[in-house]
Amino acid sequence: MTPRQRLAALIGLALVLAIPVARSVCYVVNERELAVLLQFGEPVASRTRPGLYFKTPFIQEVLRLPKTLQIWHGDQQAKLVDVPTADGKKIEVTLWAVWRITDPVKFVRTLRTLENGESRVKAFVRSTARDTITTHNLAELIRSTDRKMTYTLGLPPEVVAAASRDAAARPKDPNKPADAVTSTDPDVPDFLVPPEAREPVSLGRLKIMEQIKQTASNALLEDGRKDGDSQGRGVELVDVGISRVEFVPQVREAAFDRAISLMEAIAAKAIAEGEQRKKEIINRTGAEVSKIEGEGKQEANVLRGKVDAEVIDDYAKAIRESGDFYNFSRTLEAYKTAFKGETRLILTTDGELLKMIKTLEPAKPPKSDAPSVTAAENPPKP
Repeated sequence: MTPRQRLAALIGLALVLAIPVARSVCYVVNERELAVLLQFGEPVASRTRPGLYFKTPFIQEVLRLPKTLQIWHGDQQAKLVDVPTADGKKIEVTLWAVWRITDPVKFVRTLRTLENGESRVKAFVRSTARDTITTHNLAELIRSTDRKMTYTLGLPPEVVAAASRDAAARPKDPNKPADAVTSTDPDVPDFLVPPEAREPVSLGRLKIMEQIKQTASNALLEDGRKDGDSQGRGVELVDVGISRVEFVPQVREAAFDRAISLMEAIAAKAIAEGEQRKKEIINRTGAEVSKIEGEGKQEANVLRGKVDAEVIDDYAKAIRESGDFYNFSRTLEAYKTAFKGETRLILTTDGELLKMIKTLEPAKPPKSDAPSVTAAENPPKP
């Protein structure tokens, strides 16, 4: 082996040995990480900015933590159940929280792992939320303002208006307390307004969530001070919210039954109004048909009367113009009718019929060119 080859081999061996040595001495922190330098398991330093850093090999090790925001969302097991509100409602609440690590050394010293940190945040958020919710009414938890809110139901405006008129005309319930809350909008009937929308809102959901966040943050800080650390546990609570509010199963079923009854009542009312409108349309159509038929009959009678009058007038005019001929023809028709069958007439000498018969000439026999049979059989005598 030549000296040059020996030098290249030594350089290659040095490079191969330098890689694990460099890994044990150097480490890189990216922009999404926080690094804590542990010496014999105890945190001695933190690296919060990205870059290349050095450590003592075989004595110090690097614990990497996320620098990004951490989100905790309450699952079925973490749901708050049977939470009573100030107005006596029983609800189930699903929470969420956003948190982050602000001081990695304190975090590792007090909480050690992300799972422990999330568990601590969850515990304080749940306890604070339960204590805060029990001091407010349900309307405050689900609403943020006093804006107008009604059931949509897809009802047309005329149905809502009709329901409003019916509700206004309905007699008041004597068993209903005088101070019972009702709809604040005179144009919307009470049955279309959810019970929670009839109560005034003083704080609202957003401000209550801010209270929960502030109280939970203070509780996390006080919890760290109990261990002698005035700066807490190196965790900051960024935001808190409610993702879902539900009634307990018994109240939920009652609410569904109430909604079903409401929809059935609205459907029955719509059907009754439809039947009423149907009858009105049928009656109105029948009246129009009767009116048209009456006007048609009246017009037909008028036309028929006019035609009959014209016929009578023409008939009278014909009689005036040819009265004698008319009388003669009517007399002949009367005689023709009288002489049917075996009729015997007794005529006076001054009767018109006898006079007319006397003036008639006897009928002449028909002429014939052929000789008669009688003449042929009996020739004339010489």
